[in-house]
Amino acid sequence: MKSNDIDQIKKDLTQLLDNLSRNTNEVLEKWANTSETLSDTLDKAILQTEMDYAFCRLLREGLNKENIMRALQKIDEGTYGICEACEEEISIGRLKAIPDARYCIFCQNQMEKEKIMVGA
Repeated sequence: MKSNDIDQIKKDLTQLLDNLSRNTNEVLEKWANTSETLSDTLDKAILQTEMDYAFCRLLREGLNKENIMRALQKIDEGTYGICEACEEEISIGRLKAIPDARYCIFCQNQMEKEKIMVGA
């Protein structure tokens, strides 16, 4: 893999990480500043729904954040772009599309097929 490709992917991953951190902080600030003294039942229900949605979003972003941090660590260690299952190189096209990909397309497809079969 070319070093300029890795440099660009590292830049993209760092930007994604910054965006996730900013989004997390915005959500937390919004809910910290929300008044808990709402008297209307409908307002309370709407607030609870919004808080539930925000919490789910934060959980999802937390998982994404972990994946991005893992990818950045692999770049630093020189192991980025190596499939964790077969240890073959992950295609640059896949890494550009999914910069935190941990598996090559073949292994990813195999794991998804296994999940479907186990779930069936």
